[in-house]
Amino acid sequence: MNIQNIKAFIYVVQFGSFNKAAEALYLSQPSISARIRSLENDVSQKLFIRDRNKCVLTDAGKSFLPYAEKILREYQESVYKMNQQLYIPDQVKIACSISISNYVIPQILPVLQSRFPACRFKIVSDHSESSLSKVLNNEVDCGLIREINHPRIDSTVLLNYRVGLYAHPDHPLVHQESVTIEQVVEHNIIFYDHNSPEWLGIRSLLETVKFQQHLIVDIDNMEAAKRLVMKGMGICFLPENAVEDEVISQRLKKVPLVLPLEFTTSIALVHLKAEEISPIVSDIKSIFA
Repeated sequence: MNIQNIKAFIYVVQFGSFNKAAEALYLSQPSISARIRSLENDVSQKLFIRDRNKCVLTDAGKSFLPYAEKILREYQESVYKMNQQLYIPDQVKIACSISISNYVIPQILPVLQSRFPACRFKIVSDHSESSLSKVLNNEVDCGLIREINHPRIDSTVLLNYRVGLYAHPDHPLVHQESVTIEQVVEHNIIFYDHNSPEWLGIRSLLETVKFQQHLIVDIDNMEAAKRLVMKGMGICFLPENAVEDEVISQRLKKVPLVLPLEFTTSIALVHLKAEEISPIVSDIKSIFA
């Protein structure tokens, strides 16, 4: 039984017409008719009743349809899996920023490992600029970094997180109904420097109210910044994904800060445009689709 004949049968059923099925398969109408006749010979049953421009299934055709769909589906799945086996590498190297290594990698690796159990994963953590360099130099298969534009890079945003102001649960600002930026600078500030456009915007906003006078720590490590806030040293702007567990356990609370605009940070999958990516790298996109 020819798989192309089965495919033609299913297309005729879906489109209700030999002509439309032929157009969808880029075939001539006589070719579709020939494939249906061949299939009818194989099953020794008439599958369609043709009525002018329409065709309807016979009882035999209705009975055969679910089997035909199953045959085609299993054929397509087998071809896909065989092709995957040809291209799946033994190891995939992923470069990412340190914060992504802490908070995002644990989300995706269990999923990838379950889908590709024979593959090993090497995670290289550094700042976004260093991770991008590794992608550009083809030292890794892909990178998970903040969204970036580069002529040699294909970048796909996977996640967007809001940035909020967080404090120790006993901090006076968390108990107010609303807080202004002017009130923020009356308290000790820990500034986590993400070195991205979003954080430059936050820094610019704080500079309008001379936050440097109350800046006690300027740090480029998110985990350290978060721990300092939990120690009660000050308040800090942090992405919501980094403090989710601490907020749930009430070790941190969000300050009800009112701002003229919302700040967000993005996480993107990046890889070289010129390179053919493996199914594993492509599958990372599907996890967040």
